[in-house]
Amino acid sequence: MTNWRRALWTILSGAALFALGLAGIWLAGWWPGRTVNQPPAPQLEAPATPPSRLPDPVASTPPPAQPVLDSPAVSPAPSEAAAPLPVPAPAAPDPAAAQQGVPQPVPAPAPTGERQPALETPLASVMAAPEAAATAAPPLLAGLNRVRARAGLPPVKAEGAWQASCAGHARYLVRADRAEHREDPASPFRSAAGEACAPGHYFVSSREDASPERALTYWVGGAFHLPQLIDPRLTRVAGGAAHDQGGDFRSALVLDVRRGLSGAGRYPVRFPAPGQVAPTLNAATGEWPDALAGCPAVPTRGAPVALLLGPAWTGAVTDVNVRVNDRPVGACLLTAATFTGANDGETRVGRNVLAAQGAALALPDAPLPAGADVSVRFSTTRGAVSWSFRTQP
Repeated sequence: MTNWRRALWTILSGAALFALGLAGIWLAGWWPGRTVNQPPAPQLEAPATPPSRLPDPVASTPPPAQPVLDSPAVSPAPSEAAAPLPVPAPAAPDPAAAQQGVPQPVPAPAPTGERQPALETPLASVMAAPEAAATAAPPLLAGLNRVRARAGLPPVKAEGAWQASCAGHARYLVRADRAEHREDPASPFRSAAGEACAPGHYFVSSREDASPERALTYWVGGAFHLPQLIDPRLTRVAGGAAHDQGGDFRSALVLDVRRGLSGAGRYPVRFPAPGQVAPTLNAATGEWPDALAGCPAVPTRGAPVALLLGPAWTGAVTDVNVRVNDRPVGACLLTAATFTGANDGETRVGRNVLAAQGAALALPDAPLPAGADVSVRFSTTRGAVSWSFRTQP
């Protein structure tokens, strides 16, 4: 009897353990066909891909337009008066502390850490605030259009949308104490807006009262600045000015003459135009490239007399003759085929600037005297272009 009971308890205990095992399998979800509500898998969120950095805006230069010639570009020009008007030019320095840049092909910036001396030519004091652009633009625009009128060209208009960027680059020049056609990305004064106007003309000075007049005088006297001021394709410009007492450069004036080029220009352009009365000016010194590097040394050269035949006429001018009160005077001729700079780099940039408009410039061996009758004759591969003008008393 005792053995029988033990056997029964053993069977019942085994059955109970077996039942418990089955229950455990069921609850664990291991039973075939059985699914258990599992906690949801965590949602992993991939970090958002940062948008690619947009390039900083830069001033674009329209492709050179084919010239429209007023008559054979190289036929003798009658001496009738032409209706003149002014154009913006590249930035220039001030005799006290300015260096300037070159238009069209943008010259390579001066080596970091080495600033070129500032050259001075007439400009009015301006502020370093954004409002400076509005303050300086009207006199600068008026002066530019007077220069254009002297070349028989229509006036240009101010482009308000570009004013802030030019004011920004002017502030950069005085605050960073730099003279260049770019803005250093590492500089705290650099801005994308200022960079957009950087390729244009600039004028920096150690004087606090630098004015638009001083800048324009310098640009008109610069062989590599004047052609951009009297570009017949130019229709819109923007200017900016800044003033700062903290460094060597205390005034800066910027003129954008690159974004406003449009359409085909009417060539040839003569400056001063036939019958015009022009002021007596010296050739600008301190340009980059150095326009005087390949000219015979003289105490002071006169400001350039210019003939622009158009992009298709590069290298057409072969010689120039200048007469003052019917007496011959010496002059240094600059063309895309003959210009020689201080080094290969300057030669290349200078020739590109001149080629952009088929420019030929005669720099008299001395400033033209006041109240004089001046006649000029450019010889070309297709004939001669001659005209006359007067200098102011």
